[in-house]
Amino acid sequence: MVTDQLSLPLSLRDEATFANFLAAEGSVRAQLVSLLQNLARGEGDRETSLYLWGGEGVGRSHLLQAACHDYRYLGLGAQYLPLGELRDMEPEGLLADLEFQSLVCLSNLEAVAGDKAWELAIFSLFNRMRERGNLLLMGADCPPRELPVTLPDLQSRLAWSLVFHLPPYGEADKVAILRFRAARLGIELGEDVAAFILNRGERSLATLMTYLSRLDKASLSARRRVTIPFVKAAFDW
Repeated sequence: MVTDQLSLPLSLRDEATFANFLAAEGSVRAQLVSLLQNLARGEGDRETSLYLWGGEGVGRSHLLQAACHDYRYLGLGAQYLPLGELRDMEPEGLLADLEFQSLVCLSNLEAVAGDKAWELAIFSLFNRMRERGNLLLMGADCPPRELPVTLPDLQSRLAWSLVFHLPPYGEADKVAILRFRAARLGIELGEDVAAFILNRGERSLATLMTYLSRLDKASLSARRRVTIPFVKAAFDW
């Protein structure tokens, strides 16, 4: 049984897929992508709870949404819940029957930590997902032991999870991501141009992706290659 998708504005970002996610070979991100893809296909060891943590802009939200895309592509039920946007809602009803989904993703778990009603509802969902053998994938900005959870039973359940730490991206990583995502858009972005964008603009990945979107439109309109002079003109730098 798979429940209908919630009638909430919880659509996934089209670009938040595994194909659009650069994970260096042998890195924790590459290991995580492989694990999530294997779980969707019923391969390898069965896991019922995964916990991803790291600071802003390390790929937590992208990975959770990519997993949902992957499960849905395979015809499996998957639900993504950005808790930062949902914390004012009544959690028991919101999480009801989600154990029938093959995958439930709870993003920004820290947004509801310390809220008794939310903690009880997540604890119940955790147990129901585990009983059915379905996957609960959680993302937060700190490790489970540092999450300010007040319900001991939930804290113990989080400790059961397979935990992955997503480290911050360095400058070289961001240059590589810029070039990778540019190539996905059909833009040939030289390493010098990517480094220039990184040094002159804001360095958050979200902003860097916004820059790419603007450059994509500008280059198509002008029918010009993306060079440093072109970037300077496009952003008035």
